[in-house]
Amino acid sequence: MKILLSLLLTFTGTGADTLPVREWNSPAPSALILFITGDAGFGKFSTELCDNIHAAGYDVCAINAKAYFWNKKTPEQTSADITAYLEKQFSKRDNQQLILAGYSFGADVMPFIVNRLPNNIRKKLVSLILISPSTSTYLEIHLSDMLGGNKKRSMDVVAEINKLNVPRTVTIFGSDENDFPVSAVKLERYSNESLPGGHHFNGDAPQVARTLLKYFK
Repeated sequence: MKILLSLLLTFTGTGADTLPVREWNSPAPSALILFITGDAGFGKFSTELCDNIHAAGYDVCAINAKAYFWNKKTPEQTSADITAYLEKQFSKRDNQQLILAGYSFGADVMPFIVNRLPNNIRKKLVSLILISPSTSTYLEIHLSDMLGGNKKRSMDVVAEINKLNVPRTVTIFGSDENDFPVSAVKLERYSNESLPGGHHFNGDAPQVARTLLKYFK
């Protein structure tokens, strides 16, 4: 039976507190999972995904991409905000391991953030997991994207992925997705997973969560 633990929501302030973050806290001394949602924010899929990861015994901190990126951000600003938040979190944790993950828009922007993290945060990173990223992005939510637009954007996601220097990078796609050139990723420590379905994986968040958990250690 799933253990029900505290669920917190934070929004206002400056620095570490500028992020619209929802926290699933676990008493287990596990790695910290920082997740960025898709452009719909805390929709059914992202919420269920975080619920399932938390049920496996992990602290999950999820950033509402719709709220945070509704106004345009720079990679440097976003990285600084996330760094401030993570430094605050790790100051009160015994386990200093970090997993970074993003879904859809959240996966698009994550490489730009990771490549600008300071060494004190980067050295904690165990895995970077990108769920259904696009080939290009910008750090701003556009209504046309939320309605299914698929135009070329100004920031090259594949090129940014290939700049990564992290212990492990993973992409996860639905088997029906074919827009992302997996073969263009040239990282040495890279894995790709294909799961049934399309961009929403047939709504099977538990299966996606189980796949993520393989890369948490």
